[in-house]
Amino acid sequence: MINIGKGIIAGLVASAVTAGVVFLASSAGIAQSLDPVRAMSGIMLSPPGLGWVAHFALGAILWGPLFAVLSPALPSPFWFKGIVFGAAAWLLMHVVVWLADPTTPPQAAFGPALYHLLFGGVLGAIYGVLLDRSELRASVRRAAGNTW
Repeated sequence: MINIGKGIIAGLVASAVTAGVVFLASSAGIAQSLDPVRAMSGIMLSPPGLGWVAHFALGAILWGPLFAVLSPALPSPFWFKGIVFGAAAWLLMHVVVWLADPTTPPQAAFGPALYHLLFGGVLGAIYGVLLDRSELRASVRRAAGNTW
């Protein structure tokens, strides 16, 4: 069963976890050049604070509900559904950035891919935990009906 509200909550939690990892990695000097919020702020030509708002808004308002809608069609378990979803979001991000500036070739950096996979895994795990038994049964039945 699809539950958009639980998708929003899972997206918010996944955004917070990913933001925490990005903040810790950036503070430790591990991945300062791979800070997606700083990159988003640069694309939007806005201060980093607005980049953080956009980060949480995209995670909770766009990706969380979209995951809730698509999760019945994705392979189980929920954390794996999230990783598949995160990989698709990463690919979509590359397409959007390339369409915004076709003169810049897509970069094959692993940091953003790892952040998206982390976000997706947490999103899927939290969404699966939030679903009640009837929603889980409906989701498993619907996924079992898919032959692809």
